[in-house]
Amino acid sequence: MIKTFKYDVILDEADLCNREAEKKRLISVIKRNGRIVLYSIRRMGKTSLTSVCSKILKKQNPDTFYLYVDLNEVTSFGDVTKRFWAYFESALKEQFPLQRAKSLMGNLIGRVKVHLPGKIELSLDEIPESHHDMYLMELFKELGELSKTNPIIMTVDEFQAIAHDRESQAILRQAFQKLNLAGIVLMGSNQRLLYHMLNDKSAPFFGFGEDLELTPISIEHYLPYLEDRFSKSNLLISKEVAIFMLDQMNNIPNYINELGAWLVDTMSNTELTYHHIETAIYAAVHTKRGRYTSALYGYRPNEKKFFKAIAKKGFVESPTGKDMQELTDLSPSELLRVSRDMDDCPLISRDSQNRLFIIDPFLQKFLMLF
Repeated sequence: MIKTFKYDVILDEADLCNREAEKKRLISVIKRNGRIVLYSIRRMGKTSLTSVCSKILKKQNPDTFYLYVDLNEVTSFGDVTKRFWAYFESALKEQFPLQRAKSLMGNLIGRVKVHLPGKIELSLDEIPESHHDMYLMELFKELGELSKTNPIIMTVDEFQAIAHDRESQAILRQAFQKLNLAGIVLMGSNQRLLYHMLNDKSAPFFGFGEDLELTPISIEHYLPYLEDRFSKSNLLISKEVAIFMLDQMNNIPNYINELGAWLVDTMSNTELTYHHIETAIYAAVHTKRGRYTSALYGYRPNEKKFFKAIAKKGFVESPTGKDMQELTDLSPSELLRVSRDMDDCPLISRDSQNRLFIIDPFLQKFLMLF
């Protein structure tokens, strides 16, 4: 069976390029009910990796219960509670027979009703604002009971979303400590925020778990992956051109696969060259022009200048350096202000050397062109 390039979806094991060492480490930690923090910039495949590991473990033990919770853009402890409830209910319905799922949810809501005055319905919108902590702790009690008969894997994505919410952190840390028969994976794409959460001695998650970073995949592993998928259109690629392709995509798997899919869809029966790669990138950028124009809508003129300068530089060590001043025509103080305001902006990130760069390589080319 000829494999294809897949992107913007959660990948199965067959479509995940390498990550054998990371899979082995994650599975080992989860099996011993450990805690691990998995981090990388966006689009590196964190969610796909944890999904693959959960499927491997569920195959080894079909009774394993996998709970995935995404905290992206939560703004309050109430949001956190509702996210956990929604994902928990969905996971029960997906992984357990309907009758057992109903029973577990019934037991959970029944216990909450005992402790709360008035009639409480199974609607997340009905949760009283003053009792979110009770709802969340009861949910974790149910997970604790479930963990006595079923192995538990819990993955919390975009965990840094609660970096400024000490209440959510404190209650979740307490809940995680009590859930001692479960493997817990926390994931995040903002290393700076995660660092403060895990290294601030006054923070609830100080010193929590082990660390695992997803770093770029080596060309030795990516080349056969590319060759296999390019064979669908009888495309050949040399190691040198493959290195160029990965470099142009910032070595981010999701964008590498997106460019690969574009090449397969638009070319056939040839050996790929540097020119082919560049032409495909700029053709893709033109199709995304409307999307990127919308993405930049709402940013101030100086912020757009800041993005364009980063795009031209590629990687920026100092946001207030002379090169940035020349490219933006902004003063060091204004550049400092903009860089601070944009520190958590979804369009930019920092690499392992703490350099700023545009995450999406197609957006980077767009900013250079328009």
